[in-house]
Amino acid sequence: MTNRTTLLTLLATCLTLWSCDDNPKPKEGCGNGLLDLGEQCDGAALQGATCASLGYYNTVGILACRADCTYDVSDCGARCGDSTVDVGDGEQCDGQNLFGNSCQSLGYGSGVLACGDDCTYDTSGCTGTCGNGIMETGESCDDGNASNMDGCSSSCDVEVGWECDLDSPSLCTTTCGDSIRAGDEACDGNDLGGESCESLGYPGGTLGCSIECTFNESQCTMDRLSPNIGMLKNVPAGTFQRDATATNLSTVSAFRMSQYEITRAQWTAVTGWADPSNTGYSSGTEDPVQQVSWYDAIAFCNKLSLLEGLTPVYAVSGVDFSTLTYAQIPAADDAAWNAATANWAADGYRLPTEMEWMWAAMGADLAAPGVTNTTGHAKSFAGSTGTNAIGDYAVFGYETSEFGRTTTQRTNPVGSKLANELGLYDISGNVWEWAWDWYGGPLPAGTVTDYRGPSTGTVRVVRGGNWNASSSNCTVAYRPTLIPQYRNYVFGFRVVRP
Repeated sequence: MTNRTTLLTLLATCLTLWSCDDNPKPKEGCGNGLLDLGEQCDGAALQGATCASLGYYNTVGILACRADCTYDVSDCGARCGDSTVDVGDGEQCDGQNLFGNSCQSLGYGSGVLACGDDCTYDTSGCTGTCGNGIMETGESCDDGNASNMDGCSSSCDVEVGWECDLDSPSLCTTTCGDSIRAGDEACDGNDLGGESCESLGYPGGTLGCSIECTFNESQCTMDRLSPNIGMLKNVPAGTFQRDATATNLSTVSAFRMSQYEITRAQWTAVTGWADPSNTGYSSGTEDPVQQVSWYDAIAFCNKLSLLEGLTPVYAVSGVDFSTLTYAQIPAADDAAWNAATANWAADGYRLPTEMEWMWAAMGADLAAPGVTNTTGHAKSFAGSTGTNAIGDYAVFGYETSEFGRTTTQRTNPVGSKLANELGLYDISGNVWEWAWDWYGGPLPAGTVTDYRGPSTGTVRVVRGGNWNASSSNCTVAYRPTLIPQYRNYVFGFRVVRP
């Protein structure tokens, strides 16, 4: 052996001895505190895992390692995937454990229910049922019923004019302002649902819709429009003092009165008869008809009712008003016509009662609605305020020298002067107006309701004055009388109806 070989052998031996460790090396396997292949953990070596990272619900629980080097999760609580439905932790199902439910029990029609990875039901295999209150694929709403016209249709589509949320069940509300009437909306924009002032019980006017989709009835009117005699103004119900005695009160139900006295043109158009007026005391066919008796006036009322398809008010024994001619109306006192009866429940035209005429002439209660009118009976003319001039409101006084009198020896066209508070023209002046009532002397004392006068008599009441008479005849309280067959160029009439 050479010296070189000996030296290398000694060096290798020294290096071997220097590298040796006195500590014993751990054996491989569970329990050595080291993570070996196939182990979840080993002692305190948990691979950084926690209860939370492993998906357990108790996120503050302590994860440990078992002797077999698997996780000890006994302090971690429950988790999705353990085949136990932990309802308290929000699970609906777990794996194959569907908690006893199926597509059908959840309200679907059919199909196979599954459990999703998040332990909630997977209903993708279920066939939906519209109306079960559950929003399902293909549905834009589901309000829990199969009805239409409630926002969500029977096919689970949102209906026009509605909005529905995506809750289960869906809550649907109308969209006020989209001009589509839906749900509990009475109207929307110009869509009034076919309603009108008339269908709501008003005689006329224009129905509107508010921004809250409710009817705006402010432009509806209680007035009625006749195709033959024009406007009839509403006269509200109320109570008034009829003379200077405070306890003499009259209560009157509501009615409507023709805005103008009946004209010559209207007389011929309605009856088909010749105009009876003395044309020497009239300016034209738009003047009030005159030379009219009480008998003539009630005949006109029934003719007008029949023309408009209404129930006639008056009945006279032996008289058929549908075929009645002018020549058949008595020109002398007649027992049958004096015994005429009135059907007060009929919807046709009639003469006003004396109390109705007086109530309308004083302007009813427009100055203080609902309050007894205690001063109207003292008005010097219809429309009087105490300071205005009678000549602005009444055609009167041709044979007088009174201020404001008419200077022409005739009637004026109806409406040539100002109207009273109710919009009624010529209530005072132009021609006398027949009332229904027989005259029975002074009116009864105390309170009367819808007073219609005595049941019999010899003369009927007229009201309002005329173009030829003095202003004293134009007062609200003045009540002259005439025999019912009397015809004269200062006598005409106006009509009322419900």
